[in-house]
Amino acid sequence: MTVAFGADASGVPALAAHLSFQAERSARRRLFWSYGGVLAFALFTAILILGHAGLILNYAFPLLAASLAGTLFVYRRPTYFAFTWWIWLFSPEVRRFVDFQTHYHTISPVMLSPLLVTVFALIAVIRRPRILLRRKLVPFGLVALVTAYAFAVGVAINGFVPAAFELGNWLEPLSFGVLLIMDSNGAQNNRQALVSAMIIGLIIVGAYGLYQFFHLPAWDAAWLTNSNLHSQGSALALMVRIFGPLNDSGTFGAVVATSLAFVLVSKGYLRIAAGAIGFPALLLAEVRQYWGVFALSTIIVIWGLGGKARLRTFVIALVVASIAIPILSVGPVATLVSKRFTSITNIQSDSSSNARKVLYARFVVTSITQPIGAGFGSFGGSAKLAGGDLVDFDSGILAIPYLFGWVGSLVFVWALGQISVRILTSYLRSKNPIMIAASAVFFSMLAVLLFGQVFVGVEGMVVWTAAGLALSMPIPGQGARGFAK
Repeated sequence: MTVAFGADASGVPALAAHLSFQAERSARRRLFWSYGGVLAFALFTAILILGHAGLILNYAFPLLAASLAGTLFVYRRPTYFAFTWWIWLFSPEVRRFVDFQTHYHTISPVMLSPLLVTVFALIAVIRRPRILLRRKLVPFGLVALVTAYAFAVGVAINGFVPAAFELGNWLEPLSFGVLLIMDSNGAQNNRQALVSAMIIGLIIVGAYGLYQFFHLPAWDAAWLTNSNLHSQGSALALMVRIFGPLNDSGTFGAVVATSLAFVLVSKGYLRIAAGAIGFPALLLAEVRQYWGVFALSTIIVIWGLGGKARLRTFVIALVVASIAIPILSVGPVATLVSKRFTSITNIQSDSSSNARKVLYARFVVTSITQPIGAGFGSFGGSAKLAGGDLVDFDSGILAIPYLFGWVGSLVFVWALGQISVRILTSYLRSKNPIMIAASAVFFSMLAVLLFGQVFVGVEGMVVWTAAGLALSMPIPGQGARGFAK
């Protein structure tokens, strides 16, 4: 196709139309090849699993994931966001295949994959440090500063490796959310790609979780036994708290409960399938705080939407419930769910509540009398790397002063308060469904601080992704100020 550049003005619209056509064709080509690359990666992974090549997969998976993520980051940013979300969801399952075909790895290379793909978001933020001085991003910069402090303390007390591992699990999810805000030029495409990834991820995660309950695969059962995860129930079908492809029922519940909030505001037939699968899967995970997250986020979403959108969302919720509830009303499913619901009102005999009381009794004084904090690597999964035994720390409120000390805790809480105010303003002023759902997820996840960690790992990805989605659009009445180059 040729374009003539004449003296008259009629050539200008023709040139503009030609350039627009070329840009759209190029965008479609990048979209095709980017998701083609993701599909090829998934197929290659499946071939290695089916070929019992666990030893190769153990190292090939993280390397190929990082390579593909870097390519997508440069050439197709929306697909990068979607791919990164999926890697956080499915890496634990790949690790279990590897362990089943080789041997149980206390420290698994596959589990580095989420950090390796998300590191590109961190690099993007580090390359433009001045952007964190913008008013909208100052609180995020302060959170990053506090995590750097906890890393320094952790290195001194617990060693470099556990502190560095914990730093990545705190800082990279935060960077992922910040990048969503920074990338203002592609904000709409980023949001669409990420929400679509959540819906598709919910269908796969939820469906696998339901299968897991009725027919627990051997590799999942072996992993439960080797990792001593007694909180997941028995490693037997119909007796396990489902966790899908994730590490445990807690992270499974966080992903499913919050993805359901986006189901309420999404369009297309997939949302019905996602809701009908996700709702019973959430109940069978038997994680009560995430039942609460789902209930609270649903209320916030319906309240935030106006007019016909509110009615439509309410109808969607009823349709999903009418499909899912019959599945939960018969056989062993009904017994388990009913028993877990009963435990909400019977706190005295609840083992989780009693364990949390012991934790508070042990650490409440320590947390508020340790001025410099214990730093990263002092508990959680990173504590295993340091040879520690404090793996479970089911209180996000206690964890903040315990990790960050007095000054760090004050800065962190102030910054979190500022982020919350900005998101609340977005929620109250905007009628954008994705912004409303993201705000609902953010605030409902903060309520989980009473029961566990929400700023680290998969839960951290959920919280900071929600914050990024909620703040990636200009707040009505405040104007728009882009962050892109």
